[in-house]
Amino acid sequence: MKAIFTSLALLIGTLFCLADTAPSFPGGDQAMKKYISENTRYPASAKDNGVEGIVTVGFLVATDGSLQQMKVVKFVDPDLEKEAIRVVSGMPKWIPAEKNGTPLEAPSKVDIPFILEE
Repeated sequence: MKAIFTSLALLIGTLFCLADTAPSFPGGDQAMKKYISENTRYPASAKDNGVEGIVTVGFLVATDGSLQQMKVVKFVDPDLEKEAIRVVSGMPKWIPAEKNGTPLEAPSKVDIPFILEE
């Protein structure tokens, strides 16, 4: 298992070395934070049980900006993870990574916070 993660880390590092720009959410980080806050619904079961945390979803940004191969890479709670995948699945197409002006597939990730208000 450790070998798989090491290989994945090397692949991700190689892809970013090849790209001139990293993939990005349209409108930048502030627009992504706004999208996440407006589209995330705290699962009732997690809320009732006081479950909090940040779920990290990894994915591949294709050359057309679509998000593919979504997987939870930081686990917290099954209900929170399901909601995080739903939120990321509904995101608009991203701006793909580029090399010399040509779109390039590249991995990325998003943190989806679930913090209870007091």
